[in-house]
Amino acid sequence: MISHYPLTSLYLYLTDACNLSCSHCWISPRLSKQLQSGIPFEPLTAIIHEAKLLGLQSVKLTGGEPLLYREIKELLVFLSSENLAIYIETNGTLLDSEMITLLEQAAVTQISVSLDSAKEKIHDAIRGVRGGFQQTLKGLRLLSETGLNFQIIMTLQRKNSREIPTVIDLCRSLKVGSLKINHLLPCGRGAEAYRRGENLTLEELRALYRQVMEISKKNQDLEVDFDIPLAFRSIQDITHRGICECEILNILGILADGEYSICGIGKTVPELRMGNILNDSIRDTWRHHPVLSDLRRSLPEKLRGICKNCIFKFQCLGGCRASAYAMEKDLYAPYFLCQALYDANQFPSSRYIG
Repeated sequence: MISHYPLTSLYLYLTDACNLSCSHCWISPRLSKQLQSGIPFEPLTAIIHEAKLLGLQSVKLTGGEPLLYREIKELLVFLSSENLAIYIETNGTLLDSEMITLLEQAAVTQISVSLDSAKEKIHDAIRGVRGGFQQTLKGLRLLSETGLNFQIIMTLQRKNSREIPTVIDLCRSLKVGSLKINHLLPCGRGAEAYRRGENLTLEELRALYRQVMEISKKNQDLEVDFDIPLAFRSIQDITHRGICECEILNILGILADGEYSICGIGKTVPELRMGNILNDSIRDTWRHHPVLSDLRRSLPEKLRGICKNCIFKFQCLGGCRASAYAMEKDLYAPYFLCQALYDANQFPSSRYIG
């Protein structure tokens, strides 16, 4: 059974701090501008060597803000020497010429930079720190002068729901490789944003999705990925971009304190922590931990609600299981947007196994 589930990717939540305080952050790191110790470096290198024997091919560096990690230079050099694909998620405010050179030398596969508006006032309001927009824009301009592959990630909420066209224009002017548009998750600070009514309604999300698809037809030099469940997506979009299968069965997260988890959700949900790199073998954790074993046995068969009867359940595996657990304390709860669509009698009948 284990041979069918190689550990292909590690998500490293290098620090539990961030120099911004984003209103939608689903992990809610503490605010700090200081360099952080984060994941113990030497034990991490040993764990990565062990993980390569399990099939490791790529590593995603995230946080908090990963560029606050005190040993980011050493880590980039190490990962590059191990011939692993390196993905980085950053708010872009710490991208300077020295850091860009390090990223180039490490041959980073992709850098994802968060930007929520092409307007300073809106972006800074969402990111919680004045001046963040100008710092991020400076970093993006430095990236645009390199051969590095980089994308912009935008998280939709009411404040920036009309900003997509101008963000697309900015992406094109900066020669960004792709734009990823995320919907707001009701986890961490995102739960507070939902309570304040900053989330978009189902109809608003669907209308924006249609708008983006029309804009994309006219701007084919920019790849735009509107991250919305398959039940919302058009046949043309699915044909063009594919089904986007979930990789939860091939990923493991490591938190800033060295704890294993299915992803960063372990920071706020202690019961989804699975041991620590200081004491526990990643091989034993990956192969034998009860949570991981149960997921392998039970996805997608144990999915509940609309996800149980969706024709795409074998590909998406019910969407983000971390957010499902954060909201319902159930790894097999239906994805909240899909269930809301079904409850509103708007779930496409062609995608439902009745």
